Amino acid sequence: MIHLRTLNLQKINEIEHYCLIQSLSRDKDVVGYIAKDFFEWLKKQQSIGDEKIEVGKSYVIEKEGKYIGVVGSLDFSNDGILEVWYTIKKNLRGRGYGEKILAEITPYLIEHVDGLNDIQLKIDKTNQASKKVASRNGYIEDRSEREDGIESWYYFGRDHFDSKEGRKSR
Repeated sequence: MIHLRTLNLQKINEIEHYCLIQSLSRDKDVVGYIAKDFFEWLKKQQSIGDEKIEVGKSYVIEKEGKYIGVVGSLDFSNDGILEVWYTIKKNLRGRGYGEKILAEITPYLIEHVDGLNDIQLKIDKTNQASKKVASRNGYIEDRSEREDGIESWYYFGRDHFDSKEGRKSR
């Protein structure tokens, strides 16, 4: 288990987290945006490590024994840009969990991912709540792009990084 400030990240276990994964795989916002077969895609994203986030893997977000959602990373470019994604269970959205996971995962990644120069979020242009979450966490809107029929806005966490060091200014 990975301990953040108030949240924990667990390796995905198909049996233990079955209900969470199934509920997310039925959520049209998740399926349409992350993967058509979210359940199968997520199984391929399972982590094998215990104490450190693995790039390209996904984790269940947990707080006080309650499964809130899933967070993971997709791409780590040669330029040191890590694409991060997260989704919160539909019945828990609007309660600040998205903002909390982004606020806690950002400094964790800055501290623990070698060669990290920036963090990228890809947000559907119609997802106003996620845009607000990104902005409140210091992410800056950079550009928009259309891919697979979805127009997305790209946000970068440049506010968190010292341009010379590639690490968070303290």
